[in-house]
Amino acid sequence: MSLPPPPEIPAKTAVYPDAVYLRALLEVDGLGNLSILKLLRAFGSPEALWHAPEGQLALHLGASKLAAFLNRRAQGLPFTLYQQERSEGIQAIAITDKAYPALLKEIYNPPLLLYVKGGLEAISGRCLAFVGTRKFSEYGRKVTEKLIQELKSSEVSIVSGLAAGIDTCAHWQAIRCGLLTVAVFGCGLDILYPASNRTLAQEILEAGGAWVSEYPPGTQPTRYTFPQRNRIVAGLCQGIVVVEGDIKSGALITARLAAEEGRSVYAVPGNVFSSGSHGPHELLKAGATLVTQGSELLSDLGWLTAQPSESPGTGILPGQSLPLVHSLPDLSDEEGRLLQAIAYDPMGIDDLPRATGYASAKINELLTLLELEGLIVLLPGAKVCRK
Repeated sequence: MSLPPPPEIPAKTAVYPDAVYLRALLEVDGLGNLSILKLLRAFGSPEALWHAPEGQLALHLGASKLAAFLNRRAQGLPFTLYQQERSEGIQAIAITDKAYPALLKEIYNPPLLLYVKGGLEAISGRCLAFVGTRKFSEYGRKVTEKLIQELKSSEVSIVSGLAAGIDTCAHWQAIRCGLLTVAVFGCGLDILYPASNRTLAQEILEAGGAWVSEYPPGTQPTRYTFPQRNRIVAGLCQGIVVVEGDIKSGALITARLAAEEGRSVYAVPGNVFSSGSHGPHELLKAGATLVTQGSELLSDLGWLTAQPSESPGTGILPGQSLPLVHSLPDLSDEEGRLLQAIAYDPMGIDDLPRATGYASAKINELLTLLELEGLIVLLPGAKVCRK
C-alpha cells in the first residue's frame, strides 16, 4: 500500500533547524538512531516527521512507541536548549546538514546528531585515526610520534579518542606537527574525560582542531558510551592505524568496525613478547596492512603530494632501534656505542655493561652525558630508554 504524501509544513515552523527536531526525536522513549533513520526515509525530513499526522505515524510505530512519540511532541521543541548550546560554542549538526561529514554518513548506524566544538574543517577533509592501548610502551609512543611526524606535510586531520595512552600521544604529536586533530568524546562535550587531559583538550581547540560527540551536553561517560564512540572514530576516517593493544582492547574493536565499513586498516608490528603487540599482529593475520612509515600511509590512501616528505621514514622492525640520524650531536665513540645499545623500550641499566663491555662507573658517566644531550630518558627502577 502506498503512503499518502507527507503533510505540508506550515511556514511558521521553518525557523527551526533540523537539529532541533532530531534532538526532540532522540528523546522519544523506544526510538533509537536506526528507527528514526527509517522514519526519515518515509517522511522525508525531521520537520515532516515531527509534524506527521497521528494516522500516518501509526503505520510505522507500534502503540507504545506512538504514545511515547505523541507525549514527547506535546512537550514542544527544545529550541531554547539548542540556542544555549550554540552560545557555548557547541554546534549540533544534523545528518541532513551539508556540514555533516560525508564519510560518517555512510556507516551502518550514523549518529543523527553530531555535536562539534571547534573547527569544522578538521572533520571535513582527510582524516586518519590513530588508536591503541592506554598502557603503551616507549616503542608505541615513538612509533606514533614518528608516523605522525612523517605526515606533517599532508594536511591530514589526526583523529583519536582523547583517552590516556596512544590517543594522548597522537593528539599531542599532531599539535606539535601543526596538524589538525579531532577528539571524539564518549560523553557530552561539556564533560572533559579523563580530567587529566583537560589541558590537551583545550590545546586541540586552540590549534584549530575539534571535539566531537554524538551525546548531548550533560551526558556522563559510561562503559557503554565508549564502544559506541569507537564507531565514530572509524566512521570519520579513510583509514585507521592501530599502534598497540591486546586482542580484546577497544583499539581492536575500532579496527574491526573500520574494516566492516570498508575503511583501510593499518597495524604496526611489535615485540612478539609484548601483550600490546598481540592485537596488531592479529589484525595483520586477518589482512590489515603493515605500516612502518608515514609515506606508506600516504601512498596507500592516495594522499602523496608532488613534493617529497621532509622526513622520509626509515622503517621500524620489531626489536630494532632506529638508526642514528645526521641531526644528532657529535658523539664520542664511547657515547655512540652506549647509545646504540639502549633500546626505545625501557631496559635495565644493569644490562648495559654486558652489552657494551664498559664498567658500571663508565656507563653512569656516559648516561649523564647522553641525558644532557637529550638523547635518553632515565626512568625509575634503574631503567633507561632512547628518547
